[in-house]
Amino acid sequence: MATIRKRGSRYNVQIRKEGYPSVTKTFTRISVARKWANSIEADMERRIHVEVPDQTTVGELLKRYQRQISPSHKGQQVEAYRLGTLKKYLGSLRLIHLTPKKIASYRDIRLKEVSPSTLKRELTILSRVLTIASRDWGISIPQNPVSMISLPKADKARTRRLEAGEKERLLQSSNPELHRIISLALETGMRRGEILSIKKSHIDFNKSVLFIPSTKTDTPRTIPLSSAALTSLRGQLRASQEESGGVIPLHECPLFTYSLRGLSGAFLRLCRRLNIDNLHFHDLRHEATSRLFEKGLNPVEVAT
Repeated sequence: MATIRKRGSRYNVQIRKEGYPSVTKTFTRISVARKWANSIEADMERRIHVEVPDQTTVGELLKRYQRQISPSHKGQQVEAYRLGTLKKYLGSLRLIHLTPKKIASYRDIRLKEVSPSTLKRELTILSRVLTIASRDWGISIPQNPVSMISLPKADKARTRRLEAGEKERLLQSSNPELHRIISLALETGMRRGEILSIKKSHIDFNKSVLFIPSTKTDTPRTIPLSSAALTSLRGQLRASQEESGGVIPLHECPLFTYSLRGLSGAFLRLCRRLNIDNLHFHDLRHEATSRLFEKGLNPVEVAT
């Protein structure tokens, strides 16, 4: 709502609207003051009015996002790493200077260091931060500059499958817990985070099924378990009970003790030790999916 006050021979206009900082300006003619006020209010209604404090930096927005928004995300650790990269290159830049040209320059620099898919993930976070700043934090940005630059084509999807003898070598050379995780990944096609989140209460040994309450798509699902998968889960359950000495914890803990990064690191070291090249833990999910098709399952059954 605009308020116009006469002060001497001049007219002071103040506009206050939820989601925007207060805007003031002084005019010598009331007709001009009213015209300006109407124009600003119309821009605010259409959310194209820009009123950004000169000292606001991209880094301040990234820090606020990391403090307020990121903790609710499952991948907050990975997101924190990408936010750190954005802070390093763009953090000191004032928000009013964050133009498509600046982002295009960031794109060109990063493409010399990372893959197109990694760059896209970084810019997706930056775009999300700017959208939240505009929508929820009262900082009006007329157009998201990330959407105004061209991006390279994403990398080709990985097609790496286990070669003859690699499965046996991985299982024979891994420690007992890692052995069970690899076997479970190959039998079920579960993601790394899903495996590491398994608890005893999620397993129904009588029906040979596993309930996965937290998934990447936020849609819980139940999957069947093969005899090999059941053997891995029973083995890990016994190992957990032996380690606890029979003491029942107050809170139910996951069966496996690895962290996300710890598992990836252990798998990478194992592959290096065995001279197995270009194999990631996530490739085990692709391998399991391919094997399901080879067993004769149709796409709907595999997707389920």
